[in-house]
Amino acid sequence: MNRKEFLKNACGLGLCGCALSLVGAPELLQASAGDAPAADPPDQRLAFARYQIAKMAGFMAADPAAQACAEIVQKTGRECAKLGQLHVKFKGDPDGYFAEAKKNWGTEFTWDKPKGIITVAVAEGECSCPMVSAKRTPAFWCNCSVGYQKESFEGIFGRPVQVVLKESKLSGSKRCVFEVKLS
Repeated sequence: MNRKEFLKNACGLGLCGCALSLVGAPELLQASAGDAPAADPPDQRLAFARYQIAKMAGFMAADPAAQACAEIVQKTGRECAKLGQLHVKFKGDPDGYFAEAKKNWGTEFTWDKPKGIITVAVAEGECSCPMVSAKRTPAFWCNCSVGYQKESFEGIFGRPVQVVLKESKLSGSKRCVFEVKLS
């Protein structure tokens, strides 16, 4: 059976309806054949991907190998930072990076230079990750942001850093707070 036949059969059995209701799309199930589509229907592929990421993060957090899984999720965050390239623009200029992040995202930074500790406080509001479903995604997924911070600050300072997540929006906090220790 090819993919098209499988999807046709699965939808005929009602499995698509089940999947769509899981990802929060009951409005698509209730529409009749003659109804006109909404002006800008939500992208159900993104809703489904968010659902899958939330489930995957939950499975990884509950697994005995959770630490290894956390490191893999951190690598994902590192790749996100590499795509943005902001840390490359501010290599050797942390104050410039702080100013740019504050201007663009409202992120606050405090730097205790003698101790080599930077506190990063992300602005209040929704999680900015497009893969996050605020209702479903466990805080384990925040390891991605830990990796993002590590990649960014290692790029800026040109040396390894340690990053600890202190507060998380996905854990119920109003903002995410990271502690970055320079090595």
